[in-house]
Amino acid sequence: MVETAYVFSKYGHRDQFRDDGRRYFEHPRAVAWIIIRELKLCNWKLIVLALLHDIKEDSYILSWHRTQVNFGKEVALSLKLLTKDPKEGYLERLKTYGTWREILVKICDRLNNLRTLGACTPEKIKSQIAETKREFIPLCDLLISRLPKNSRWRGKYLKDQVVNLCNQYEQIPPSK
Repeated sequence: MVETAYVFSKYGHRDQFRDDGRRYFEHPRAVAWIIIRELKLCNWKLIVLALLHDIKEDSYILSWHRTQVNFGKEVALSLKLLTKDPKEGYLERLKTYGTWREILVKICDRLNNLRTLGACTPEKIKSQIAETKREFIPLCDLLISRLPKNSRWRGKYLKDQVVNLCNQYEQIPPSK
């Protein structure tokens, strides 16, 4: 399942690049690595979600039906929650209907975005930090409350990482 998701993600993002010039595929791959290496989770469904979390927004490679056939109904429903379609009310839907799994993937997504924010314009950095403080730090608290007790350290770790990066970016003087 992970290998299939990896191939779909790599192919689906093949002609896309990030602000720093790197292949877009490196982003979902990095989100998966956060889950595996930093959070010590080797659940195939989480890794598939990480690899495919942007695929529906960025390509037409996987229909919802094909996603369900390849990865099962649970993964397909989780991917729908992670997809900003429609964009309006996206985070509210995630907060209302998302389990800890979808929220964890979304926060890992934001964490990787923050880690690579240095290549962006000062305006984008400021906007992303403001959105992170307004929306994603409270989402971290929701994650912590929804995680099983023996996994709450993962939510706290993610929140600490996100808060520390926001603080670091706020200390950087604006460029002229």
